[in-house]
Amino acid sequence: MRERVLVVGAGIIGICCALELARAGFRVTVTDPEPPGRMTSFGNAGGIGVTEVVPLATPGTLRRVPGWLLDPLGPLSIRWRHLPRILPWLWRFHRASTPARIERAARALAALLRPTYDDLKPLLRDAGIADILVERGALTVYGSNAARQRDDWEWETKRAHGVRFEPVDATQLRALEPALSPELKCGVLAPDWSHVRDPYRVVVEFARLFEREGGTIVRHRVEGFSFDRNRPAKAHSGAIEPLGFDQLVVAAGPWSKPLAASLGSRVPLESERGYNTTLLAPGVEVSREVIFAERKFVMTPLSMGLRIGGAAEFAGLDAPPDYRRSKALLRLAQQYVPGLHTHQGEEWMGHRPTLPDSLPVIGRSPHHANVLYAFGHQHLGLTQGPTTARLIGALARGETPSIDLGPFRIDRF
Repeated sequence: MRERVLVVGAGIIGICCALELARAGFRVTVTDPEPPGRMTSFGNAGGIGVTEVVPLATPGTLRRVPGWLLDPLGPLSIRWRHLPRILPWLWRFHRASTPARIERAARALAALLRPTYDDLKPLLRDAGIADILVERGALTVYGSNAARQRDDWEWETKRAHGVRFEPVDATQLRALEPALSPELKCGVLAPDWSHVRDPYRVVVEFARLFEREGGTIVRHRVEGFSFDRNRPAKAHSGAIEPLGFDQLVVAAGPWSKPLAASLGSRVPLESERGYNTTLLAPGVEVSREVIFAERKFVMTPLSMGLRIGGAAEFAGLDAPPDYRRSKALLRLAQQYVPGLHTHQGEEWMGHRPTLPDSLPVIGRSPHHANVLYAFGHQHLGLTQGPTTARLIGALARGETPSIDLGPFRIDRF
């Protein structure tokens, strides 16, 4: 009989892993309390960020945190009740910001991002949605040349790891995106970046493809595991009979932390809550993803409207959304896009699974040979999902992955 694989999590990472494993001949079941893609994957910005090789923890970032917290339009918010819980994470974030650790993380991210299109495009084609990918690059914009120069080290780090980009002056910027305000003085065009017209549809169509390949999706929340001869063998939800498996893939995004802990691995995983508003009738045209470097937010033209999102809020998984964050982003966007209409918008909040060094966890459990981990992809889950799935597939088959997974091991902290 074919080996049974249980994948916990029906977001972009879990569904990609499940599809890869089903195609490799495993009997695959995906379990999640929500339908495929309805949680973190539902409302993301849609970017395929192949240029994002620089981790978030950089020299001086932590020093800017107090100013961000005091700014009502700032890119960061921490709920005070959550502060004691996140202090250890912030300390690890600070430790990850040394030049040597940044370089190690950039090397690992570059290796993970390099095959993105080789892995993504065939899946889009097989799912019948190849035209959902928009390959027009991304435009990072600045309010001054001085602000652009402050990011020189980041762009040069990207160049050193194979990222292509082109400086853009004020005239070129307006030619690329006429809707942008004259307040914006310069930018950088990254031609290899792309975006999808509907990120939720990507997960839905991949899930349908997975079911056509013989996979099964069930709607249950895994609450724990039982063991057979010290080996995880069944997943329990409390609502149905236990789900037996030969191999287990934990790909539950920010909900992976307690599952990993129950399997012997503690990991400093946090929910970095992101907010956005999708404007159904924005009144302006934007042709590619635009990244506002100084204010840390983006806008992406999607099939259902213009999505404006970003911000990072640390408040845990259970706190209710604070949609003042979405409204603050709209006020910022109106400063930079003068003709923007904001009266018809749908607000959303999602949980980005974030680790202090910006590297996901991809690999085998150090405690159980039949447990594989695939979570912590932060804001790059859509980008890294298909490649992560290929690496997990290699491990499940007992093969050597195509890149070194040492930097992504769960016990690195």
